[in-house]
Amino acid sequence: MEGQRVEPKPAGGGKGKKIAIAAGIVLGVLACAYVGLCAWVGSSGAIFPHTVVGGVDVSGMTVEQAASALDQAVAQHGDQMAGTITYGDWRGTVTADQMDYDWSASAQAAWQDGRDSFFAQGGLYLARLMGQEHRVTAWSVSADAVDRLVDQMQEELGEDATAASYELDGDELVMTKGRTGVSVSRDNALDTVLDALDEAMERKLGQGEEGYVEAERELQPQETPPQEPDFDEIYREVHTQAKSAEMDPETFQVTDHVVGVDFDVEALRAAYEAAGEGETFSVPLELEVPKETKESLEGKLFADLLGEGSTVLTGTANRQFNVKLAAEACNGTILLPGDEFSFNGRTGSRSAAMGYKSATVYSGGKTVNEVGGGVCQTSSTIYYALLHTNLEVVERRNHGYNTGYVPEGMDATVYYGLTDFRFRNNTDYPVRIDIFPEWQGNKELLICRIYGTNPEGIYAVPESSTFNWQSPTTVYQPDETVPQGTTKVDTVQNPYVGVSAQTYRYVYDGEDNLLEKQDMGVSVYRMRPRTILYNPADGDPATWVDGVPGTGQTTDPNQPADPGTATDPGTATDPGTVTDPGTTTDPGAGTDPGTTADPVQPGDAGAAAGPGTTTDPGAAADPGAGTDPVQPADSGTNPDPVQPADAGGQTPAEPAA
Repeated sequence: MEGQRVEPKPAGGGKGKKIAIAAGIVLGVLACAYVGLCAWVGSSGAIFPHTVVGGVDVSGMTVEQAASALDQAVAQHGDQMAGTITYGDWRGTVTADQMDYDWSASAQAAWQDGRDSFFAQGGLYLARLMGQEHRVTAWSVSADAVDRLVDQMQEELGEDATAASYELDGDELVMTKGRTGVSVSRDNALDTVLDALDEAMERKLGQGEEGYVEAERELQPQETPPQEPDFDEIYREVHTQAKSAEMDPETFQVTDHVVGVDFDVEALRAAYEAAGEGETFSVPLELEVPKETKESLEGKLFADLLGEGSTVLTGTANRQFNVKLAAEACNGTILLPGDEFSFNGRTGSRSAAMGYKSATVYSGGKTVNEVGGGVCQTSSTIYYALLHTNLEVVERRNHGYNTGYVPEGMDATVYYGLTDFRFRNNTDYPVRIDIFPEWQGNKELLICRIYGTNPEGIYAVPESSTFNWQSPTTVYQPDETVPQGTTKVDTVQNPYVGVSAQTYRYVYDGEDNLLEKQDMGVSVYRMRPRTILYNPADGDPATWVDGVPGTGQTTDPNQPADPGTATDPGTATDPGTVTDPGTTTDPGAGTDPGTTADPVQPGDAGAAAGPGTTTDPGAAADPGAGTDPVQPADSGTNPDPVQPADAGGQTPAEPAA
């Protein structure tokens, strides 16, 4: 009989499997227990066992409890726990009560210790529970006490590294090379103090040591070599451009001059590298004194009279008041190099609100009263003085009628908002205008002096030549206020001689050599006829026979005779029966012809008269007075001084000059 082979069963096979299963269950339970422990540790508010902060056992305390315990301990014993740091023979001590501890942060750090990892915190807790001790260093918010300690150490020992230094001494740049220093890091000093204090707290609070407890630590020095200076930065600090003193445009005070300074940067670098630590050496400076120092400029300012001119003050009290008021506005004006003088800009509007009074002006060729009359004498006096300098004329126009108070071609009319008188300081130095009234004998003069600096001794002389003289014609005008059978010369609308003037300015050097002849332009002054008033009932005087009214054809009294067709009084009537045109009221005795610039068309130059009919120009200042330091002005830049005629024969009213 055939039999079957049966495999034998391993001995104890079922039991081993049961053991493996049981072991797995145990491990699972332990794992679950450990996870649960980790979770409990993480959620627990208590600090791990055997945890010490600053010598105080905070085991099992909450953060708040630990912070309170630490605060109380330091409050009670802080002045008896000291940390001392040493550096060579130097010693410095800080007590716990001088430190600004943040016990809340320290307690929080104690609680956080061991809880950085969820799965590790359970094991760390068990280790602490088994007796493993952990110490947490006290946390300091501020290191003010330590900073003061380090400052004291460095002050007493002087061990800081020294940097290179330099100074300017006369014409040398003197430099001292730096030295290597031994210094202590403030962070390192703080850590060292905290460590020493932690030991003192442990001994006092943890071990119960009696009395004053001091722990000592030595600071570790750090060598710091001197830093090489930034030579390019030193050059930027030292290098200076020379600058002359000048007058401040706001205060008109002379500023300080600046001496130019320069040196060789590479020479300084080479000298530094060759010097030893702490050695002093020098390199030469190149000094440049500017053209004008403060002292030299102050000695030159307004030292020279560049030009002078004067006119006689005449006319009504109101007119003279206006002339002086305008002069006061211009007096003391300072023009820096390149500055421009504007008469209208200095005086402003010549209005009643500005204090001006009513005086004669010209409007449409007629003499009328208007506020501000007379100021043209002020502008003309300044222009007359200016012609004795070499200052640049920017804008100038002549009057419509010859003024008489300055030579022909040397006046300057103004009208606010329409016509200005301007000139520029084209010298290298400030210029000052002085203009003021002054009595000389029985005459009151308006005097203008222009001061500046004239190192070259340059001066100018103005000259003018006249031509196209035209004596006043005679016109007749009816006036019912004139008694019948008589005539009357109009003393308001005074006659003026027409004339043209060519003006030149001759510029000389200090040795009287002619440098330039400057063309200052042509001035054309119109003629104004003499006006004879008559009663219209007598008829036009041009029709009278033998100068007797009513003996000839009578002109319609309502229709004035045409001045252009009137019989020449010198031929149609007996010259002796009327006032000779040459012997009429002196033009200077009536309204001052300089009261305004009337830019109407000049009179017919064909009827020339002798220059003796004008106001004597000798009343003006000697044109030879004054000097000017500047270069000759380009005569081409001068504006045309001839005021264009108005096609209608009417011009705006203008204050009298």
